[in-house]
Amino acid sequence: MSYNTLLNHKDVDKASYLREQDIFSHKDFNIDKIRLTMIWDSKFPVNIINNDYLALWISGEKAYKFIQESNPLIFLGLLKGLFYFSVNIENIPDNKDKYYDLRTLNPLINKFDLTLLSTAQGINYWHKKNIHCGICGFFTKSDDYGNSRICKNKECKNKIFPRLDPAVIMLITYKESCLLGRQQIWPKGMHSTLAGFVEHGETIEQAVEREVFEETGVRIKNIQYRYSQAWPFPSSLMLGFHAEAIDQSLNIDYSELETANWFSKDFLRASPENQEFKMPGKISIARKLIKDWLD
Repeated sequence: MSYNTLLNHKDVDKASYLREQDIFSHKDFNIDKIRLTMIWDSKFPVNIINNDYLALWISGEKAYKFIQESNPLIFLGLLKGLFYFSVNIENIPDNKDKYYDLRTLNPLINKFDLTLLSTAQGINYWHKKNIHCGICGFFTKSDDYGNSRICKNKECKNKIFPRLDPAVIMLITYKESCLLGRQQIWPKGMHSTLAGFVEHGETIEQAVEREVFEETGVRIKNIQYRYSQAWPFPSSLMLGFHAEAIDQSLNIDYSELETANWFSKDFLRASPENQEFKMPGKISIARKLIKDWLD
């Protein structure tokens, strides 16, 4: 199984064909098939049962009432015959103590919930950033069940769709060592692979080469794509790579990194995972790139 399917469940059907019709009149729909999650302050409600974190999905008449009163309503997709939606709420919920941010939930919830909540998080953020039309400045409104917005200016009618920011993340190795860096704002001891956003006019491979050289002065070869990871913090798609360094010389850009260094396989296998040194989080693509190399 690829790493991508570990993070994003393949059985979740985006069902884009439903966005352009009346979902609630579809032959397979009935109110009992609704599953709705609420987003408040970029957090989601969960139930904690025996230390298991389960997304709290509202169903039936209660969910349908929320749907009728909410804008934007976001259709997330189909899973096992159920229709999944999300809505954003502004008022503080009575059960606010049950709401957790997705970074906290990422390693704790099952992959069904993770896929659906990641979709909700990314699209909800996009809605908040696109209240106005980028062409004429007029207000926009939600369309296609939250999967697009359209300008309300009748002379414009510009239609916009959710955008992703492609980011490359790469493990650079030289023989039995790999290159890891850290940013000052990270938790104490945290080291990770290098990463950066793809810029206009370059391929993802060129972005890998450029980011590594800009941050550390390292020249690389044998760039190989490995896998991807949805990362809605706020709206990235992480593209994972492995590449080899031509040599181990470093010229660190300290405006980008607090530090960077080469670490051996033996050191990483014995990592203390404390404030002196720790690897990236267990659900991150960075951790997976390192683990695959160690194995």
